[in-house]
Amino acid sequence: MDPIRLLYPLRTYLIVSGTLENPNVMTADWVCPLSFNPPMVGVAISKKRYTYNLVSKFKEFVISVPSMDLLDDVWKAGTVSGKNVDKKKLLSFTFFKSKRVSVPSIKECVANLECKVVNEIEIGDHVWFVGKIVASNFDKKTFKNAIPKGEFILHLAFNNFTTNKKEIKSL
Repeated sequence: MDPIRLLYPLRTYLIVSGTLENPNVMTADWVCPLSFNPPMVGVAISKKRYTYNLVSKFKEFVISVPSMDLLDDVWKAGTVSGKNVDKKKLLSFTFFKSKRVSVPSIKECVANLECKVVNEIEIGDHVWFVGKIVASNFDKKTFKNAIPKGEFILHLAFNNFTTNKKEIKSL
């Protein structure tokens, strides 16, 4: 077994790149918070991916947080390359102008984090993009308090997913 799979399940996100006129969306599990102050996140993207080319070129990306009801589009976004297919036509997402970056956000997602690339680190077959969060938007019902309410996608392996929708136990 690939030892990286031992870390799963991982939360699934969407990485938006490109422009409002020509958006690209990639499914990603390898997303990590890095700093509260300033707010920064990291995302690992393979150099083989079209998204890598767009993030490298524009130095911006948006992390969109999908809920379980978007699973079909999340799967399509991760299995079809935007280099060959216009994902704006393929996916049922509504793209809208972000506040501080040229990359669009996704209306149907419960949150969007607008990021400007501040560092790129080549790590094996991926590049770790460090993004400073310059703006965000979120669904106030989902993120009403410290414990988000909603059904988030957890990627198990290959085409298998589960959700966080279980009883919450506090210690």
